[in-house]
Amino acid sequence: MTESLPQKQRARKHKTKVFKLVVVGLYKSGKSQFIDCISQYTEWQSEPEQSWYFGRVRVDESHILHFMEPPIQRQFDFMWLRDVLSQMRATGFIVIMDSTKPKYFGEFLSILYTVRGYHPDTPMVVAANKQDHPRAWSAEDIQMGLGINDVLVMPCVSNRRESVRDVVVELLYQIMDSNT
Repeated sequence: MTESLPQKQRARKHKTKVFKLVVVGLYKSGKSQFIDCISQYTEWQSEPEQSWYFGRVRVDESHILHFMEPPIQRQFDFMWLRDVLSQMRATGFIVIMDSTKPKYFGEFLSILYTVRGYHPDTPMVVAANKQDHPRAWSAEDIQMGLGINDVLVMPCVSNRRESVRDVVVELLYQIMDSNT
């Protein structure tokens, strides 16, 4: 006897693994562009720049990636972001930084350490964005200069699909390794 269509859909639904990937960083670091570049579907939850930004991509029949960007602007209180991060249940984090603006590296570290503090065992990658700019610090210089030894810092250009894909794939490898 063959399965009915709803039974097949339910069986397929149970096998689908959803990865919740949070993309966080300072204002204008390239978070939304990163999500736009890789996602098949995007939406603002409420109004742009005052709400969450979501992206979704189906990798295959059994894997879906959900990208979530919490709102952060210069006028938002960083304490609010700390509260949000403390309550998140993410599969992994992508912390994006603008590698052309060293004057904001200290603020970037605050976000990185906050994420790491609330989610010490959650896989994470730092995306050193804007690597196509002549003033960009290299991923290696950022990692060494800021003393980021426990998180991989990867070069990224958030409007180049291959670059964004490399960051996402690395994070997925870390997630798979942490589940074994």
